[in-house]
Amino acid sequence: MDIEKQDNTKRICNILFGPSDAPEVAYKDCGMFLYTLAKYFNWNSTYVYYKTRESDTLWNQEFSSYVNTVCIGKTSDYKKQIEFAKLYLREHIHEFDVIMFFNYGSTVWKLSKYCKQLKPDIIVYSKLDMGIGGFEHFCGNKPFMWLRNYAEKLKSQYVDLFTVETKSYFDLLSKTSVFRNRLGYLPNGVSTLDINVNEIDCISKENIVITVGRLGEYVKNNELLLDAIKLLPDDIVKKWKFMFIGPSTEAFIQTVKNFKERYPEKADSIIMTGNITDRTQLYTYCRRAKIICMTSRTESTCLATLEGMYFGAYPIITNYSDVALDTTNRGNCGRIVENGNSDKLSAELYNAMVDNDLLSKCIISQNYARKVFDYNELSKKSVEMLENMNEFLRG
Repeated sequence: MDIEKQDNTKRICNILFGPSDAPEVAYKDCGMFLYTLAKYFNWNSTYVYYKTRESDTLWNQEFSSYVNTVCIGKTSDYKKQIEFAKLYLREHIHEFDVIMFFNYGSTVWKLSKYCKQLKPDIIVYSKLDMGIGGFEHFCGNKPFMWLRNYAEKLKSQYVDLFTVETKSYFDLLSKTSVFRNRLGYLPNGVSTLDINVNEIDCISKENIVITVGRLGEYVKNNELLLDAIKLLPDDIVKKWKFMFIGPSTEAFIQTVKNFKERYPEKADSIIMTGNITDRTQLYTYCRRAKIICMTSRTESTCLATLEGMYFGAYPIITNYSDVALDTTNRGNCGRIVENGNSDKLSAELYNAMVDNDLLSKCIISQNYARKVFDYNELSKKSVEMLENMNEFLRG
């Protein structure tokens, strides 16, 4: 069905490759920007996806009431997905003002060029979702980097706007020939889709430290938190609960069991909740907690930290990437410790747990997160960038 232009309503289409029919897409950046643009900024948003699973996707009702969800093919094959995308663009690109892609690479370049061939005045936007590997591709110390970037600029010339999620990456990438004058800083945010924030905000804080994620995976380094707890005084630990939230490997379950047997005086303070898929329940834990402690070896954007802060948990995190600086406002509303340093982590936990001003710091962290990582604010910035790009292209 064609999407008709109404008044000055802007029309955006996001085409996502891979397992794009997963219902949790609605709560992530690829869904939330579309949803927020439609609900609060009167944009017409379309999400284009592929059927990669046997069962049909049951999209969140609130999400689908604002976002047009369009399945354009049943396939998990990447090359076939690209062909389906080209067919869809050929038939429907006239219905949109902005085409949105994710990441950087040959698929985005080629489809961007194809979009411009079909509709020269279309705005092509790519959200980079860039990690350290992608960043170093453009800003590393390799020989002939200037020549590589010149080639990258030519290949990606049909993309009008890129955004990157890390402030330090933005500062350096915006100076390169590839991204100069077409790069914005736009971090990921916290989804409150179908969440009663006011109701959760009424819950009182408790002496709880939470860590959230796929427990036991090497990259998450959950053992570091256990090592830090080991170093904390028993009388302090007994006044607190340490909640490990998320699915766990059998090996880590055994590690926690061994820890409790070796340190029985601390055993009652260690709680494994298991996997939590209900977001209201998860955010309730975030609200109850005074501290969120994330110990990853590496991350891009650690959404768990942002979610904890959004509901007033004070972050004590490892320096898993430059995003940690953005997350804590360069340490002004949280603490960053050296990766793998259990002594330092234990010291920071202790200082926070005995701090009479901890609740005030929780509020500071919450206010920062709701200002910087709220999708309403982020979508407002994206609208400004896209409208500025539109004026630039038309000017």
